Amino acid sequence: MDKTRYICNGNCGQCRYKRGSEFCNPDAQESKLAYRIDRLLTNRWLGLPILFVLLFGIFELTFTIGAYPQRLIESGVDSLCVLIKDSFGSGWLPSLVADGIVEGCGAVIAFLPNIFILFFFLSLLEDSGYMARAAFLMDKLMHAVGLHGNSFIPMLVGFGCNVPAIMSARSISNPKDRTLTMLMIPFMSCSARLPVYLLLASAFFPKYKALVMIGLYVTGIVLSVLFALVMKNTRWFRKTQEDDIFTLPALRLPESGALFAHIWERCKDYLQKITTVILAATVIIWALGYFPMKGGESAPQDSSYLAAIGRWMEPATAPLGFDWKMNVCVLTGLPAKEAIVSTMGILYNNGEDASLALKLRESGAFDGAEAIAFLLFVLLYFPCIATIRTLSSQIGWKWALFSVVHSLALAWVVAFAARTIAMAVI
Repeated sequence: MDKTRYICNGNCGQCRYKRGSEFCNPDAQESKLAYRIDRLLTNRWLGLPILFVLLFGIFELTFTIGAYPQRLIESGVDSLCVLIKDSFGSGWLPSLVADGIVEGCGAVIAFLPNIFILFFFLSLLEDSGYMARAAFLMDKLMHAVGLHGNSFIPMLVGFGCNVPAIMSARSISNPKDRTLTMLMIPFMSCSARLPVYLLLASAFFPKYKALVMIGLYVTGIVLSVLFALVMKNTRWFRKTQEDDIFTLPALRLPESGALFAHIWERCKDYLQKITTVILAATVIIWALGYFPMKGGESAPQDSSYLAAIGRWMEPATAPLGFDWKMNVCVLTGLPAKEAIVSTMGILYNNGEDASLALKLRESGAFDGAEAIAFLLFVLLYFPCIATIRTLSSQIGWKWALFSVVHSLALAWVVAFAARTIAMAVI
């Protein structure tokens, strides 16, 4: 275990691992087994590979186990849509309920089992104290860009939701570090982006789904560090580096009550979004795609108001390979990133009894290179409205606006570069 900037919160009163000091007797604070596990998890050579293996296993299990209930939900959604249309016939109201609300919200609900499984494992890591070890492993990397390892803890929280992560960064004492950490948090892949990752990884990279997921999470972390490195050399954030003490909780077995309380809170937030923001977004998307009516019937989708909005964006997104439907999906991600999946459920619905991933793959709208570009764009482009509002309240509207502008520009550049490279390789 690295002796630098480490302090254990044991009860012996001797566990002060500062620079140049000796380790205390591990038996005074915990069993030898726990001590050895701790040293293994935080080993400078093995710690990061262990973290990678754990994340790969979690993502692989999320896809494998979650696939069964996901297929059942998708089949139920398709059956319900058919039942509604058979029972109530044609017209705008049955179309609104079946093609809009049920198909759009159902596309997001289908990923609820995956969300539950992922948060179950992540909560296990968090409640056991391992997440703090992961932050400790990143301590040296964070110091390389002039930040302390404690700045990584709010970033870890950002994998759940960016809003509480930004709020948790208020505990960072240095104002410059606090502001920079808050600006780095939107790079983290929050749970709202997860359904988009799951959908496109399943559709276009079925053999490498877990690797695609890890790649997106790692890409967000790496780009956030590079962003911090650049910002630390500007006049707003340049400062003398301070050497702080890092605090680790003791390793422990998670309590089942607390564990499922954490999972429920996150799943409840997901369901609340479905019944509020995403429901409203699906109704709006359906209406824009259904109208204007011609001869008492809905106009073809390519002639709808929605298509006009998407084509208006095409000059900016054509180099990325995005068509008008993908442009609309990007736009609907502003209130909530989950709305991207519900929008795809509406726009790429071909009426067949098949999964949304299969519908996407057979639509011809994407290929592998464009899927990679779209995933990276979703990872990096401006955060949701709630995150922007939180940034504005904590560090001012100018920094919030800066976050929107620089993330959108970075998303375009990275997506363009990734598509160009992928087209040459794939």
